[in-house]
Amino acid sequence: MKKKTSAQLKKRLDQVYSLFIRLKWAVRGFITCYTCGRTIHYKSAHCGHFIPRNILITRWDERNTRPQCVGCNIFGNGKILDFEDHLVKEIGRKEVDKLKASRFQILKIDESWYLERISHYEKELSML
Repeated sequence: MKKKTSAQLKKRLDQVYSLFIRLKWAVRGFITCYTCGRTIHYKSAHCGHFIPRNILITRWDERNTRPQCVGCNIFGNGKILDFEDHLVKEIGRKEVDKLKASRFQILKIDESWYLERISHYEKELSML
């Protein structure tokens, strides 16, 4: 079997993680957008990020991600202020501040790290 590139592993982790986040928050196949409250099917939802996904240390952090509708995530640029308000209510200001501070940390990622995270979220999905 051909070895996967880092880009392929990152893409696979994004797919598995996004599905996990959407299904984790789904009730009978539907989610409520974290920022606007709209109800949509999980297949139409996005995995929205409070801290942008280009920051790898928080890209796959469950504190940082919630399901969002396309209107909020894409056209509303994530509605970051609403996202933060909801996160503060949900997990508290202290945790949100820790999450924000963590964006300056460096994450060393290699093939084994990707494979472990992919395996972890595939197992999580099988339990939903």
